[in-house]
Amino acid sequence: MTIMPLEDRIAMQDLMTAYCYAVDKLDDIDGLLSLFTEDAVLDFNKIGLPVMNGHGDIRAFFDRVFADMSHHAHYITNFRPEAFGGDTAVMSAYVIGLGRAKDGNEVAVNVQYKFEAVRTAGGWKAKRYSMFAMMPLPGSLTEIHGEH
Repeated sequence: MTIMPLEDRIAMQDLMTAYCYAVDKLDDIDGLLSLFTEDAVLDFNKIGLPVMNGHGDIRAFFDRVFADMSHHAHYITNFRPEAFGGDTAVMSAYVIGLGRAKDGNEVAVNVQYKFEAVRTAGGWKAKRYSMFAMMPLPGSLTEIHGEH
């Protein structure tokens, strides 16, 4: 396991947890975007969703998600430092994500998040965020969050 100073480990865990809270609020896109660098890449390709490049793409995706969903709940655990370079860090975690769409459709996923972050004047920000399925994904995931 990578040695990461405790204060940086906690800050990375807080960044990932803040992401879950922001997504679960379903109404604060600016708060969500504040967790990412302007040129951040969100790569959801491995779960059948798009790759987003920069705040514009991220905003467009989550504007749709927030408009379509009535409820979200994300439970994050098993934080694991994967790399640390002083002003760069990588951490992964396991996540159970639950959601209900306004049309009544429901989704439940078991995934792993991987945040690659940089230290900024405002604290740690994610530069790249990837997601990997740990259990088979339900068809409702692409029904709710796919291109439409």
